[in-house]
Amino acid sequence: MTEPAVALAFFDPDRGLHGSARAGVTLLFEHGRPQALPDGPEVSRDGDGWKAALGNRFELSFAPLSDPLALDGASTRVCRVTGTVDGTKLDCLGTATETVEPPHWDELDALRGITALFDEENAVLALARRPRGAIGHGQEDITAWLLAAGEARKVEDARISTVYDGDGRQRNAGLELWLPGEDFPRRVSGTAATGTTLSLEGLRVNAAVFSWRMEGRDGAGAYEVTIRDEPPEAA
Repeated sequence: MTEPAVALAFFDPDRGLHGSARAGVTLLFEHGRPQALPDGPEVSRDGDGWKAALGNRFELSFAPLSDPLALDGASTRVCRVTGTVDGTKLDCLGTATETVEPPHWDELDALRGITALFDEENAVLALARRPRGAIGHGQEDITAWLLAAGEARKVEDARISTVYDGDGRQRNAGLELWLPGEDFPRRVSGTAATGTTLSLEGLRVNAAVFSWRMEGRDGAGAYEVTIRDEPPEAA
């Protein structure tokens, strides 16, 4: 049986180190400077967690802090991440995502993924899928989870608002999370700290590291927008 593809991410604002890695590409941010590497790491299971290494660039361990949270074809776990990146010791929060069913890009125009990690027991994860031909964000299918005091709660209705710059990159964002039995939404706000754009097999990926705030807590994470990058039609 084929093992699910694993994507890993870590966010260490204290040391100015952030990164994401998956098969075929690794993206590192060091003090705001992005660097895309053409290789993914070697990933192996380590008990119920993972180890990841890429040459002399990094060697990291991902120890799960949460149960798997289902995000439409994938499952994500919040993790404690330890190890080294370019010789600097790392101890921070991150995520490990196993993809069981990859996105069907013949049916999609865009994906938006949000990770907001506040501490070991509080986080927000969201994935928005825009069907092909949909007009605007109002027709997206959004799956979201709130991890509150260690308890995973499925969001009943999530709304994501985003401010983009002139090049279409996400700069600021706000989330409203409506939970069953609650009369008012939980709110999250975020601002891009750094970012870059990648082209991957017919897709354009706007990857941004975000600083997040929710209910008096400051956190770090990501806001990634993946868009179908179709060539212009011939005249």
